[in-house]
Amino acid sequence: MKQQDPSSPSASGKPRWLYQAQDASGQPTEGFVHATTAEEALQAVNALQPPLSQVRLHSSGLYARAMTEMTDEVLGPLDVKALRQLARDQIEAQENPGVWTLLRQLLRNNRTWLLVCAALLALAVWREWSVWVQGMVVVAMLVPFAWFAYMHRFQRMYQQALLAHATGDLPRLQVLAERLADAAERHSFMREPAWDAAVRMAWFEARTEGVEAAILRLRVHPMRPPDDTDFLARTYTLPLAAGDHAGFTARLRELIALRPAEPILQLDLALGEARAGHADEAQRLLDATKTELLPPHGQAFIDWVRGLIALRDPALASEAARHLGQACAQFLTLVPKAPGAWPSLAVCTCDYALALAWSGRPEAAREAFAGVYPVSRHHAEPERLAMLERELRMRG
Repeated sequence: MKQQDPSSPSASGKPRWLYQAQDASGQPTEGFVHATTAEEALQAVNALQPPLSQVRLHSSGLYARAMTEMTDEVLGPLDVKALRQLARDQIEAQENPGVWTLLRQLLRNNRTWLLVCAALLALAVWREWSVWVQGMVVVAMLVPFAWFAYMHRFQRMYQQALLAHATGDLPRLQVLAERLADAAERHSFMREPAWDAAVRMAWFEARTEGVEAAILRLRVHPMRPPDDTDFLARTYTLPLAAGDHAGFTARLRELIALRPAEPILQLDLALGEARAGHADEAQRLLDATKTELLPPHGQAFIDWVRGLIALRDPALASEAARHLGQACAQFLTLVPKAPGAWPSLAVCTCDYALALAWSGRPEAAREAFAGVYPVSRHHAEPERLAMLERELRMRG
């Protein structure tokens, strides 16, 4: 009998948090802990024996429960050994995304089954068993590959939805969102991707029809989460589509009041306050953020906030360009792994281009802006885009 993970969701009611660290011998290691908040997750990792160092959480409180439920739906109950292998696979997929990584994991995780089937097939050929028996063995050998192809189809569909959202291809996004919703009707593990696609559709509706109209449609969407806090956690950014900073910060502060232990929300609020020109409040929020609780991409947002704070003073444009350039470089490494980061890269690059222009480097600013314009025109604030284009025209 498999040894059940003692802190499985069925026992603890808490989601899994993926972590990466170094063991006592300096070798990389990874695993899961069950926790409600990032701080609780870090404490759980630090309590492990033997102790680990250089701990990095790879989960966020906004998605940990949904990802746990989705994984459990697909894979079923997992013992400690299987959870450890799942952690290795997820870290590997983050560091080397792509179909070849997934195929390598498929072969590794099903090697016993494949070897047994290969041995049976060789025996069937040697003993001249009937073609029907040989065919059944071949079919059994292909079962893991068929399951992989079936599941990978959903993953590709979701990745395509992320790219359609980034590039503003609304007709394509609508088709993909409908397909994801249909898949979610058949498979409950597809509810989270289908809901995310619906929220991304609402971004463009908020941009053209208003925030309240977009949120009203989402409230009656069949994939919406039943919990109002979860609903707010996925929709608080929609006011930004209409350039409504006050609405964004108001909804985000309401969410933080409900989830005060989520550091990524505090960092997002710091970014919103910096973008609204409230440099002192942004700096206060940034100083209060526990950076050790952030996922790996959190540093990009820290540099982004620092750059926007410096950008409030034209005399600090060079400093702003340095911070924003660092943020853009980190987003550039993230987008091949996570296409959903494209809008962040594009908007951050607009800020970077503005800092370059103000620091006397208009050609570099034009080059940076041109590289992200197909995305930024759908996600950056119209006022910011107009300001940047005006600055570039003025500087020849």
